[in-house]
Amino acid sequence: MKKLALILFTLTLITSCNIEPLDSAYNQEGGGNQGGGSESADLSMSVYELDTKINVVFFGAPIETITNSELHISNNKIASGTNALSANGSPFENEDVIITRNSSGQIINDKSVNSAGVTTNETVITYTNGVVSNITYDYYDNDEDDYNYNFTYDGNIITRTEPGSTISTQFTVDGQDRVIKKESFDGEFSIQTETVAYNAAGNITSSTTTGETQSNTTYQFDDKSNPLQVIYEDNYILTFLKDDYSDEIGGQIAQFLSTNNWNGASFNGTAFNFDLEYNTVGRIKSRDIAYNFGPELSFEFNEVFSYIN
Repeated sequence: MKKLALILFTLTLITSCNIEPLDSAYNQEGGGNQGGGSESADLSMSVYELDTKINVVFFGAPIETITNSELHISNNKIASGTNALSANGSPFENEDVIITRNSSGQIINDKSVNSAGVTTNETVITYTNGVVSNITYDYYDNDEDDYNYNFTYDGNIITRTEPGSTISTQFTVDGQDRVIKKESFDGEFSIQTETVAYNAAGNITSSTTTGETQSNTTYQFDDKSNPLQVIYEDNYILTFLKDDYSDEIGGQIAQFLSTNNWNGASFNGTAFNFDLEYNTVGRIKSRDIAYNFGPELSFEFNEVFSYIN
């Protein structure tokens, strides 16, 4: 049950704790620590909280997972985090996220440690000439979710392969270092493609997926600055390099990497509007996102943004 809950939870923010830029060009500086709720316009964050509730029917069995996550931010970078997870009303399991960086500031190890001091999962990232060449993930309770990804580079295309697997994935990056296409292959045959479009402001406008999954999503935003963008620009590419080949990337771009605050979306023609709260000068304080796709699938995301000032 815990492993299944963790699989479901990959739809949420904590999956992005394990990430680091491909090279120093993705690094952003600034910020500080200690949160606050004042009426300041300063977007330097100290803590980002995300509580999620996911309800899904899995092979006929209803499953509810609740996750309470807290990321600690220093100098506009994720420094550490905590995660509390409950599935179907079980007691919350608490874990600390421990991040180790090399002398260049790149994350080389990311592990979760439970309250008994036992490491439950670990990600190791290897760099060659400053870019990611391998990502290895180990879920210690069960090897089924383990992976070992290798990466090669050819112009603006990053190719990911896995020893023993016929599945490969290509990420196409534009001139502004943004992913505009993710395509996965089984051997030589394309099995899923997602294309992403942006507007001049830097917000994602749409993502279209064809193949095994078929979807068409459009995104809308407010006109205020997104405080998560500078934090996740530091980690941009790895947000996608370590996901599953079938995972869609549009929602992650909208929530964490767009210029303005995501406040709504339309999934295959079904529109959802989110509840955002601001301070008196327009700085986002909280956001509630709820998707209800019927009795077999629903999501709730509740975010709280804490700042230095």
